[in-house]
Amino acid sequence: MSMPQTPSKPLIIVSLEGIAPTSMSCYGCSWNHTPSLDQISGYGLLWDRLFASDDNPAQVMQEWTNHQSPWAASYRSQGSLELFTDQATSGSHQHCFDEINVLTFDPIAEDQIACDDIFDTRFGQLIATVIQRLKQPTDFGAIWIHSDFLNQCWDAPVDDDAFSTDSVEDHPDQDDDLFGPVDDLDHDSTEIDLGDHDCGPETASITPTSVLPPQIRIDGEADPDMLPQLMDRYAAQIQLIDQMLGYLIDEVERIGAQLVFVGTSGFRLGQDHEFGLRPTRVRSVDLHLPLIVAGGGPLRIPQLTSSDSIPQLLYLLGQENGFHYPEKQWASAESSAKPLIINSQRCRYAVVSTDWFCTVDTDGSEYLFLKPDDLDDYNNVARLRPDIVDELVAMHQKTE
Repeated sequence: MSMPQTPSKPLIIVSLEGIAPTSMSCYGCSWNHTPSLDQISGYGLLWDRLFASDDNPAQVMQEWTNHQSPWAASYRSQGSLELFTDQATSGSHQHCFDEINVLTFDPIAEDQIACDDIFDTRFGQLIATVIQRLKQPTDFGAIWIHSDFLNQCWDAPVDDDAFSTDSVEDHPDQDDDLFGPVDDLDHDSTEIDLGDHDCGPETASITPTSVLPPQIRIDGEADPDMLPQLMDRYAAQIQLIDQMLGYLIDEVERIGAQLVFVGTSGFRLGQDHEFGLRPTRVRSVDLHLPLIVAGGGPLRIPQLTSSDSIPQLLYLLGQENGFHYPEKQWASAESSAKPLIINSQRCRYAVVSTDWFCTVDTDGSEYLFLKPDDLDDYNNVARLRPDIVDELVAMHQKTE
């Protein structure tokens, strides 16, 4: 790799834990609408098969912000690297960023309900604060916006009328007291103790306006209306993200910056009879991530891609000629992609290839799902193709 050149555009990255690509209309969702994400994917690059290399989103984020990542040095030559986040444990990224701003909140109460206005939500305040930062004349090389609110606090309004067309300027500036220095953070302030492998109660009773993300196992006796209700609440969170991104996109275009939208972990929407972020077994939906880069398209990239490639992608975006996805690479056979080895504490082995997703649980149970046809890992064919299981497990063992 050559020495870093002078980036042509400042970089703005939005990363989210717990976001399911299947909830976004640009990924083919028919039950939710995300016009802002559709806008940037309509003229940008969209990865169809990006998978996390680790089922721990904190580890994925740590890999992207490693102090040895070449993208950081490239953008630092243009200005400061700044992190804006609502995640209390962001002190581990100090080696990568010149400035870390953490949005802090009171501990979540069980009776806490959803906000009436999108600008009162955690994510709304986070984006509004970043927009105020972009209006300042101080130069920056990159601004990284990271949120784990989908894992912590479902505070998006339940009333569709709350998703109005008001602008950020119609609301007061954010209170500076919301931000605290990293060293003074109470790292337990926003954590929800759900216990080990706790998927929540197996009942159909949920509080539609509660901000506590549901962790539910759906059994055969569950109310048939429960899953649609849960998906409706999740859809409201995605609509909150989409509308706030619309305001951010306007500001990004004004200053001529480069925008990247990416996930660090997926989300269960009923797959494997579970809903939420604390599943007991690893499934491909836990690892499938959205990735959209504004500009350079329109182009959908079907090749199997690891999250480990994100630092290199950011580096290439920072070069004078920007990032170009070669036609030869896009047209290459998908079978040429190397299988991805997944790190996980919840299973012995997990491997994603162009045609298969294979896991071996801690108890030795084997699972094999045909990809990309079996989108939700519904049909386990491990007993029919033990040769494929042995082949993929052997690949994993070679890396140990």
